[in-house]
Amino acid sequence: MISTERQTGYPSIDKPWLKYYGEEAINSPLPEGSIYDYMCDCNKNRLDKVAVNYFGKKITHRSLQENIDACAKALLACGVRYGDFVSCCMLAIPETVYLFYAINRIGAISNFVELNVTQKQIEKQITDCHSKAIFVVDLAVDKILHSISKNDSVPVVIVPMAASMPKGMKFIASAKASKIKKNRKLILWKNFLKKGKSSRIPDICINSEKTAVIEYTGGTTGDPKGVMLSNRAVNALAFNYISASDILEFKKGQTYLDIIPPFLGYGLFFGIHMPLCLGLQDILSPDPDPLKFPYLLMKYKPNHFSGGPMHLQNMMKHRKVKKMNLSFLVSAAWGGDGVNKKWEETVSAFLKKHGAAYGAMGGYGLTETASAFCIKTHHTEGMVPFAKNNVRIMDLDTGEEVSYGQEGEILLSGPTLMDGYYHNPGATKEAIFEDNGVKWLRTGDIGYITEDGIFNITGRIKRILYAAGADNIPSRIYPMAIEDVICSHLGIQNCVVVGKPNGKKGYLPIAFIVLKKGADEERVIAELKKLCRQELPENSLPYKYYSLEAIPLTAAGKVDYRDLENRVESIAAARMANDSK
Repeated sequence: MISTERQTGYPSIDKPWLKYYGEEAINSPLPEGSIYDYMCDCNKNRLDKVAVNYFGKKITHRSLQENIDACAKALLACGVRYGDFVSCCMLAIPETVYLFYAINRIGAISNFVELNVTQKQIEKQITDCHSKAIFVVDLAVDKILHSISKNDSVPVVIVPMAASMPKGMKFIASAKASKIKKNRKLILWKNFLKKGKSSRIPDICINSEKTAVIEYTGGTTGDPKGVMLSNRAVNALAFNYISASDILEFKKGQTYLDIIPPFLGYGLFFGIHMPLCLGLQDILSPDPDPLKFPYLLMKYKPNHFSGGPMHLQNMMKHRKVKKMNLSFLVSAAWGGDGVNKKWEETVSAFLKKHGAAYGAMGGYGLTETASAFCIKTHHTEGMVPFAKNNVRIMDLDTGEEVSYGQEGEILLSGPTLMDGYYHNPGATKEAIFEDNGVKWLRTGDIGYITEDGIFNITGRIKRILYAAGADNIPSRIYPMAIEDVICSHLGIQNCVVVGKPNGKKGYLPIAFIVLKKGADEERVIAELKKLCRQELPENSLPYKYYSLEAIPLTAAGKVDYRDLENRVESIAAARMANDSK
């Protein structure tokens, strides 16, 4: 490990987290070339090892590369060339893996279209980049066809979910496939591959800095933005994990369960490219439903997985999982919205009680950073930035960097940083700035770094509420701080705090709570009021408590704050209507 000492008092200069890494992680050069080149180079001596497992059918690296070649030839036969965009409306199936690397191999750009947004947004994501070809998983055919009716000249290839399933399971998609054949505008996957039999893949030198893929942000505050990521950015994500072997315990031949759709950055970069480059067997699950996760865990017994809080929550609730020995788990990682410390401690305790050597591993990253930027490891008390990454904490009022333990906006810099937002220079300028030739990303998140280099996220700037006191001086309200206090109560399973407009006085905090089974709502709320008065400043005391069966989530599995804010408005409007009667 590298020995580091505090020198300036500023984390971005001292980089205290480097003490957890070895010389190789810090000083090794980043991989050059394309995403495809790096994945192949990582496995050049492992061609007969299993790369992908799909419903029990195992695909070796040799077979994987043969399928990538066949797909690349077919793309060329369809007229796709260097620099062209290819839209992929796909789930986590082997054909997605073939497509991703084949598109990259010929120097084209993958445009991963979200399947959980409106038809209008799907149409925009496909047409804005003038796609030369569109690939659609058969389950989404109807939705996609309605969204691309104006693109009749663009070839649309339908990819059956069952194309790579074991023979005994292929009947599942037979009815769907027969319907597809009747539409002459569509090309079936097997017919697409036949087009490339006489094609030849040219030798192409692909620059690491060339944009390779577009993924879309969650769009929780408006239309999703297309995040452009280079070959270097995507490869650097995998490189970060490979070079962090001293504090991570990924080993070649282990298994990784991928339950995240590829149209989310984590699903493509963390769920496909990273495990393949690390030499892990990538178990693909096209269904991301958290309710299905316990069954996947029991079936495959993976060494590693990553999911959202709901996946872990369902794991702990399932009666059969409660009886399992989970010693096969090396890492159980989660990402997405921040959760309270009590919840994370509960998950970790569950894992250890059931034989897993370690607890839950939280991570932090954005689509704009090709997924994970900071990680908790088995050898660190909390999250730390990867060795090639840098973090700066900026004062919310002055814009100056703050020292250790002080909160501020989180700024990120490193090789996984995006090129910008596609066709959106205004948003790019707001998000990225340069300082002494170094690019920094404004995250909109709040956090701090300790003198030991531990990274902590404490909230979002967009979630900060303001309230004016009796002297009309505005002060900040931090919803995550309120949520932490409320979730410390033994009767609370979950909590989310949003703001209710209070005229010139700013906002009033409203707490939506989910009670544990058997808890008495009236008694718990009375106790919460007392607890909050003891632990929180006066302006942060919840104005109202509302009990829910469950916290609403977006299609991406994150807390739907807009839904909760709308509920506050609806409740207020209903009360006003009743008062006027």
